[in-house]
Amino acid sequence: MIDDRTRKGEDAVKNNAHIRYEALHPLVEEILEKLSERIGVNTLFFALNDSYSNFVVKAINQERQLIEEGSTHVFQHVLCKLVVDETDGKVSISELLNDPLTVNHPVTKALGNGSFMGVAIKNAENEKIGTLCAFDDQPFDFKEQDIALVERYADIISKSINVETYVIKDALTDVYNERYMNRLISSVTIHPAFLMVLNLDRFHAINATHGYRVGNEVLREIASRLKYVPLPNHVVGRMDGNEFVVLAALEQEQEFEQHAIDYARMITEAIEKPIVGVADEPIHVTASSGVSLLTGDMTSRQTQIYAAEALMQQVKHDGKHRTSFVNPDRSAEQHPFASVLETELSHALERGQFELYYQWIVDAKQERFVAVEALLRWNHPVLGFVSPTDFIPIAEKMDIFPDIGRFTICQAILDQRRLEETFGRKISVAVNLSASQFESDQLFAELLRLTEESYFPEERLILEIREEVLQTRRRFAIKRLEQLRQAGYRLTVDHFGSHYASLNSLLRLPVQAVKLDPIFTRRLVQNQLERSMIRSVQSLTSALNIALVIQEVETPSQLQHIQSLDESLYVQGYEVHHPQPVESLLVEDIARGRTEV
Repeated sequence: MIDDRTRKGEDAVKNNAHIRYEALHPLVEEILEKLSERIGVNTLFFALNDSYSNFVVKAINQERQLIEEGSTHVFQHVLCKLVVDETDGKVSISELLNDPLTVNHPVTKALGNGSFMGVAIKNAENEKIGTLCAFDDQPFDFKEQDIALVERYADIISKSINVETYVIKDALTDVYNERYMNRLISSVTIHPAFLMVLNLDRFHAINATHGYRVGNEVLREIASRLKYVPLPNHVVGRMDGNEFVVLAALEQEQEFEQHAIDYARMITEAIEKPIVGVADEPIHVTASSGVSLLTGDMTSRQTQIYAAEALMQQVKHDGKHRTSFVNPDRSAEQHPFASVLETELSHALERGQFELYYQWIVDAKQERFVAVEALLRWNHPVLGFVSPTDFIPIAEKMDIFPDIGRFTICQAILDQRRLEETFGRKISVAVNLSASQFESDQLFAELLRLTEESYFPEERLILEIREEVLQTRRRFAIKRLEQLRQAGYRLTVDHFGSHYASLNSLLRLPVQAVKLDPIFTRRLVQNQLERSMIRSVQSLTSALNIALVIQEVETPSQLQHIQSLDESLYVQGYEVHHPQPVESLLVEDIARGRTEV
């Protein structure tokens, strides 16, 4: 019989594996496949553990099924415990019957003999939370290179877990962070859903009266309470400061009217219970909140999110301590100038209103230019410079967008020629591919045509693809990237780390570089966690021979912190170079003598 304590342990490990580290499953599967090609043992597996249970996340069996993927075992009775018990987190046993550690072990008694090798998986706190193992029911002579290989991949998994934790979790409260919640809320898989955005009222007064330590304890307590509100399939995130988001799945949109008030009431009641034990007196907290229905209509999803935020702000403005509900029948609002932009966009290309600005990518240590990125700008005679975030989403829905993409690549190639002629060296130019460009059936043929017609070396063209584009159709993305890389183009993942499941594709994606999401740069100076995150990502990308670019570096202190990391990093941003038209770029950088590309 399994007692309740063990069952709770099993549940905890399963939740940990399936929720917190789900993004790593494909990465682990890839690692097990690579190990199976190099080590001739029957079974390879990755398991997560706590003090009660050992949960097998992924397993590969050859001739005999010795380990079942998804199975849970009592931790005290598995060989993985030997790995966790070892100080160095490493065990290698060629014959279970001939080793004092295993001669009387339950596994040995069950098999008769066998072999086992395992290396610990560690989290950011250096705790052993799992194992990467090789196992057989026959003796097996593990070579030193076998052990070293498993150690290397265990280190990659450990670093991936650490980075993934930084990517999705708020360090203070251990609920999901703003980055992950934005991804989740925008996901097509989360609909319909109840969305509540709440802001703790007069929180600055708590900090002023009791100090920031108590304020942090209040935030932790509120986050914990929100996690345990009995809502169906709900998740909690801390967006920033004293603002939280609660997202709860609904079976049907009609449930919103039935349950929204009850859900909001339960959340409010949980928040308003006095908080004791963190200060000399109980602390009373209230919240201002806005509630919206997220439907399956992705075109109006952003409006639905904005509605909840706007309602919350209105409640705070009107006196706080209240919940306001959106009318789900309210029509979706568009960008205020959407119709104007669409009309003007249809003529922008033929009227020569698009131009490219260029920004150097720089070696962080030597401050040497290594490549240049082409940035599309729309300079309208009346509207002025229109933000790409305003016109690109509209342009992507229009027939003109493929022409804009062709213009960008053609102009970048022409300008790159001018840069090389002026500087007298090889220069690579990066262009961004949108989702529709990347997925287009004509992309590969068109790129080849453009580069061949201009006699442009493919290896000098860097194609940047945003991370979310690669996450949507992963198998297609890998195939398309392999096709592009085989043709000689260089590939970069843009805004890396902005999404849950960022890391699982690193072993598979045939890319030469990743650009870290700018949110890490913005918090770099004030937040030690972000610096640790960059170190972890750099360690991982370095192991995979992938260059790491820190983008949107806009202050001297940000650049200094990056340079102090003592890593081989590249930077891009206003602090090292302002985007310029090609004419200004040539004059400016010739004057400064920055010609080492």
